[in-house]
Amino acid sequence: MTRRQLFLRLLVRAAWVRKDRALTALISVAVVATIATAGLTVYFDLENKLSREFRSFGANVVVSKATGVLSADEQTKIISALGGKGEVVPVAYAIATASNGSKVVVGGADLEKLRKLNSWWAIGEAKPDLKTVPKPGNALIGSRASETISHGEAFKVSFGHGGGEIHPQATFHSGSDDDSRIYIPLDDFIRWTGVEPNTALVRIDGRPQEIQDAIAKLTAALPAAEVRPVRQITEAQTAVIGKTRSLVLAASGAVVVLIMLCMVATFTSSVMERRRDFAVMKALGASNRMVNFLFAAEASLLALAGAAGGYLLGCGLAFWIGKANFDSAIWPQPMLVIPVLLGSMALALLASTAPLRLLQQIQPAGILRGE
Repeated sequence: MTRRQLFLRLLVRAAWVRKDRALTALISVAVVATIATAGLTVYFDLENKLSREFRSFGANVVVSKATGVLSADEQTKIISALGGKGEVVPVAYAIATASNGSKVVVGGADLEKLRKLNSWWAIGEAKPDLKTVPKPGNALIGSRASETISHGEAFKVSFGHGGGEIHPQATFHSGSDDDSRIYIPLDDFIRWTGVEPNTALVRIDGRPQEIQDAIAKLTAALPAAEVRPVRQITEAQTAVIGKTRSLVLAASGAVVVLIMLCMVATFTSSVMERRRDFAVMKALGASNRMVNFLFAAEASLLALAGAAGGYLLGCGLAFWIGKANFDSAIWPQPMLVIPVLLGSMALALLASTAPLRLLQQIQPAGILRGE
């Protein structure tokens, strides 16, 4: 039997004879690899998932003009600046007088796009679908405006010399100033008031840095307009992503440290149980270097096996986290395979440092005499 064959046989026999210790070490490494894989996989895809969640919060930028209207050319520039990542809804506003004498803000917009932009609105008392417009004046009416003016029934509004009859198709609750407003189709609004849109509600999709870049493009392309980010949304998105990433890394780091302590204890116990074996090897001529190399090779072999299983479990855990929290899968990151394997081996070797020092202190004569 060659030295290489003998060395490999010693590695396999060491794990096979002491299954409990080997299994404990294997499970410890697998847990480390699982947590590391899941944490890093979620970390890399977290920004995309949270950015998608923030889309439902409506417009994160408002483009408006203090005087004049947003021309067709300016609206085209807004769309171009987004690069296909987002939504633009031109809106015109005017104050109207309802049939009961109440003053109300009426907005004119594409109602279907407005609902899509503000998907977080709670729509109640739904009437025929907004895609079918049987008569002019179909409207989305805010909950407070409905209680004050409509109660779900048709009513008339006047804008100075113009006006018409509004037919509420749906009542919405937004928790914002929009609850006191009424939104009607833009064509009806222009016909009744003669006012063109001077505001565009813009939702820019993407990561915080991509949103800031798009805002810079809008500001440069529209010098005559005010480009105003909705700070509550843009700042919240940046803060939530940063804090969540920090939490993921901190939690993963804490688990890795705890499991590493378990690995140190496991390897130390293994050395203490096998001190007679190592004493015999030294008595037969094995050097400290050879004994240390054998023990480190055992730790590395267990680390590789545990890391391979942990990577698969970690990918499954990340997939489940994505489905449970974002209703969208977080797919495995193949680029993490090598770092997880090498990192697990490094942790195993680091955890075996203290046991290796014990090995160097073993004196064959004393151990074999039973001391």
